Amino acid sequence: MSAPSIGPQALRLFQYASARSDWSVRSACEQLDTTADEIEHARGQLIDLGLLVESSDGEPTAKATAPEAALLRLLTTEEEATARLADHIRRTRERIDAMREVFLPLHVARSGTLGDEVITGADRIARVLGDTADIATSEILSMHPGPVRPSEVLAEGLRRDIQVLERGVTMRSIHLRPMTRIVHSMNHLRELRAAGAQVRIANIVPFRFILVDRVQALVPALHTNAANAMMVLRGEAVTALLVKVFEMCWASSVPLDDSGADGESGLTSQQLCVLRLMSTGRKDESIAREIGVSVRTLRRVMADLMAQLGVESRFQAGVRAARTGLLDQGVSRK
Repeated sequence: MSAPSIGPQALRLFQYASARSDWSVRSACEQLDTTADEIEHARGQLIDLGLLVESSDGEPTAKATAPEAALLRLLTTEEEATARLADHIRRTRERIDAMREVFLPLHVARSGTLGDEVITGADRIARVLGDTADIATSEILSMHPGPVRPSEVLAEGLRRDIQVLERGVTMRSIHLRPMTRIVHSMNHLRELRAAGAQVRIANIVPFRFILVDRVQALVPALHTNAANAMMVLRGEAVTALLVKVFEMCWASSVPLDDSGADGESGLTSQQLCVLRLMSTGRKDESIAREIGVSVRTLRRVMADLMAQLGVESRFQAGVRAARTGLLDQGVSRK
């Protein structure tokens, strides 16, 4: 609402009308030495402000009122308009939520094919993530491989996740173990858990995905050559498979507080994970990407691992691990 304005002619008319309850446009023209058009314009300004109140019995003369009463009426009118708008917004949101809950699952459930919507670029992916969080009504499942993200990126994600959790949406997420070894990322996980999410830690996460209400998912677009590309999948036929993958990873992960070192072997869970991946013949770049560290960090971990095992080569490390049961331990332990 713009700030009300009142001209000098309106002020003169208000003073005149306050002193004469039986004033008329003609008398005002004579007393104020002005034209009828100017009086009518001033009269309209005063009525808009509530300083003149038109008679309910149809008399042409408007009565002057106290400025305090006029201001109170203006405030009351604005408060009533605001309350009506808030109620309208609330009812609109309820209708949208009802439509989303009923029609979105029906729409995506009828879609029997893979979604072909490929999202590229960090900004677009961030927008889609925000939209995906907005449509959640019951559950979000997510897995997060790759390197630890910067603190500002994690903070933005946490803000979005808290908003979702406050709506009563259940959230379960699996993160790689390196998240627990950096201060800002570990703090992020603790804040996420404190907000109501269930958080688990894994040595290996096959790929990144976010699954909403078990009917819509955001997954890597591995069939494209674009870096950092994601694809939207819809339909229960597809997402049921992702649920299965998630539940298997969830079962083999550990709660956030139980994600420390392995006491029996003397090796950390990260070392056990590296040892198991080494035994499969994976290259350094692939292993580093799998556990979310740089190649340089991986090679330092591998050097420490071989020194701790008392071996000088990957082959010897594999033989030693097989003979002592370390590979089985790395798989079976949570």
